[in-house]
Amino acid sequence: MIQRVQSVYLLLVTILMSFLLVRPYAVLTFQDGQVLNFRANKIEYGLERNGTSVYKTTVPIVVLSLITGLLSLFNIFLFHRRIVQMRICLLNGVFIIMLLIIMLIYYHSAMDLPGVLHHTFRLAGVFPVIALVMDVMAYRSIQSDEMLVNSYNRIR
Repeated sequence: MIQRVQSVYLLLVTILMSFLLVRPYAVLTFQDGQVLNFRANKIEYGLERNGTSVYKTTVPIVVLSLITGLLSLFNIFLFHRRIVQMRICLLNGVFIIMLLIIMLIYYHSAMDLPGVLHHTFRLAGVFPVIALVMDVMAYRSIQSDEMLVNSYNRIR
């Protein structure tokens, strides 16, 4: 049945990954007033009041965000195949970890620029970590369902 708790967890992973595509996840402020906004599709460079220009495009973050969001949404509808659902949860967890590593690589490569005054992670920077926790919770719920079904098969 589709109204299990792991469906809620997987739906939250989908929502968090879609919010990551929209919101900036980090900001670097330089001594001259310029800022670097880290978004999923690009790193913007410019003044806060004036327009911004693209400093670097970040296609791997977009691709991994889309893959993890769509994979978790697809995984909700595999409720009748729990073993496949658990494997997809593990694969999704690997993709989320890769996403976190790539986000940190882009962030730390920009931290080496001269004149960085202030650096902060925004709320969207925590979304992949929360999505990873939700993915692990979904995996554990699916695993407990599978163990419950197997225990009923042993009783017969």
